[in-house]
Amino acid sequence: MAIEFKKQSYAGHFPEIWRGEAKILPGGFSPKKEIQPGTVLRRAVPLCVDFDELSAAICKTVKVLAGGTTTKPRIPKGHYFSVGDSVTKHGDYSKLVVITGIDKSNTEYDTLTLQSAYTGLAENDVLVEGASNGEGEKATIAPAYEPNMIIGAEKNWDGKGLLTIDAAYDAVVLIPSLEDTPMLPEWLNGVCLKNNPNILYIKQ
Repeated sequence: MAIEFKKQSYAGHFPEIWRGEAKILPGGFSPKKEIQPGTVLRRAVPLCVDFDELSAAICKTVKVLAGGTTTKPRIPKGHYFSVGDSVTKHGDYSKLVVITGIDKSNTEYDTLTLQSAYTGLAENDVLVEGASNGEGEKATIAPAYEPNMIIGAEKNWDGKGLLTIDAAYDAVVLIPSLEDTPMLPEWLNGVCLKNNPNILYIKQ
């Protein structure tokens, strides 16, 4: 009698922090921008913490997938972009385009709707939440935030109560966990976070 082996899959993801160890700042930080209910705040996501405001902004990036267009790019699930965010392309920073819609109906990817076409946008490009600095001809475009901490504890935001973010100031982050939402090279100094050398990034 033949024996049939059945495969079974289990949900999970690559661990974000080596050995799960991270040192958390006391208290929690209010999100700088609204976070939609249903969002899972994953560990090791880069944060810009403002101690004066006791706030934390997620430093949003995402890698573009194949199959979309310059007005409707496809991106992986698990990103942190929202309608109303402005995006620019890493390595370009020549324009800002507002996200006017996000289609989450596909089980494999989400589709952004951009207010206007981002000419030249292609697979594997990295979109970054951007902001304009200065006025007129002197205006420049850059990432909206630069990280100095990371999310230290996973949280599934259900929209109930008051959301606070646990920020970690010391951890070893495993780079494979950041493939879909990559760190920008300018945010790093060698293997460390530029604005916080207690956070290291390694491949394991």
